[in-house]
Amino acid sequence: MSDPGFLTLLLDAAVPAAAPLLLASLGGIVSERSGVVNLGVEGIMLIGALSGFAVTVVTGNPYVGLVAAALAGLGISLVHAVLCISLKANQIITGIMIFLLGVAVTNFLGGSWTDSTIDGLAPVTIPVVGNTLTQIPVVGPAVFSNSVIDYAAFLLVPVLWYVLEKTETGMKITAVGDNPEAADTMGINVSRLRYACVLSGGALAGVAGAQISISFAEVWVPGIVAGRGWIAVALVIFAQWSPSRAVLGAVLFGGLEAFAIRSQQLNITRAVGADGAAADVISVLAEPTIVSLYPYIVTTIVLVYAAARTEGGAAPKALLDSYVRGEG
Repeated sequence: MSDPGFLTLLLDAAVPAAAPLLLASLGGIVSERSGVVNLGVEGIMLIGALSGFAVTVVTGNPYVGLVAAALAGLGISLVHAVLCISLKANQIITGIMIFLLGVAVTNFLGGSWTDSTIDGLAPVTIPVVGNTLTQIPVVGPAVFSNSVIDYAAFLLVPVLWYVLEKTETGMKITAVGDNPEAADTMGINVSRLRYACVLSGGALAGVAGAQISISFAEVWVPGIVAGRGWIAVALVIFAQWSPSRAVLGAVLFGGLEAFAIRSQQLNITRAVGADGAAADVISVLAEPTIVSLYPYIVTTIVLVYAAARTEGGAAPKALLDSYVRGEG
C-alpha cells in the first residue's frame, strides 16, 4: 500500500468521492442549524442526480445540468419545508417520505436513461500555475486537477463557516435553531428563515447528487447515490453542526470509498508482505464485497462516538421542534 502509484490513484479518487458528501452534509448543517432535520437527503440527491444527468444529455452542457439539479433539489425540499414548517408535520416521518419519494420517482422516470454515459465535467487546473502544481508527487493530481464542482464544494466550507459564525444572518439562524420563541420576539421571521435554510440545504443536496452522475461516475443507474445521503446525515452529527469539521468527515468517508474502488487494483496481501494465516485473513478483508462495507461500518462507529461525545450540547436546542407562534 505504500506504492506511490497506488497512493496517487487513491488520493485522486478520494477528492471527487468526498465532494458530494461534503456538499450534502453542508446542506444538512444549514437546515439543522435552523431547527429542521431532513432525513430525505438520499432521495433529494437521487432526484438531483437524475435531473442533472438528463438535462446534461439533452443540452450537452453539464453546467446547465448542475443548475437543473439545484432547482430539482430545491423543489423537492420545498415539499419537506411546507409539511414541517407550515403544517407542523413530524420531521422524521416527512424526511423518510421524501427519501422514498426520491427513490420511486427516479426509478420510474430514470428507466430510459439507465446505463447511459456522458462526457461530464472535465478536470480543470488553476490558471497559469495549475500544470506545474499537478506535477507534485502523490498529491498533485488529487489537489490541483479536479472538476469545478469539486473545488466549489471545498471552497464553500470557509464561506459557510463565515456566514454561520460571523454574520448577522448566521446569528439569526442560530437563534431560530436554539430558541425560536426568543428569535420571534426579536423580530426574526422564524418560518421564513427556516424555509430559506431548508431550501438552501435541498439545493446543495441536489447538486451533490448531480456531482455523482455528471462528474464522478458520468453515468446514470438507479440508486446511484448508494447510501451517500445517509452518510451525509451522519456527517452532520459527526461534524457537530460545524462546516469546518464536516471537511474531515467527508475526506475520511471519501477516502474509504476511493479505497474500496482502487483496492481491487492492488494485491494487498503481497503489498504488506503477509503469509500463512495472516495472508488468509487479509485476503478475506480485502475482498471487494467486504471492502465496500467499510464506509458504512465506520459510519456506525462514528455515530456512536459522536453521540457519546455530543450529549446534546452541540445540537441546536430546538431541533425537531415545530414552532407555533404564541406557544411556549
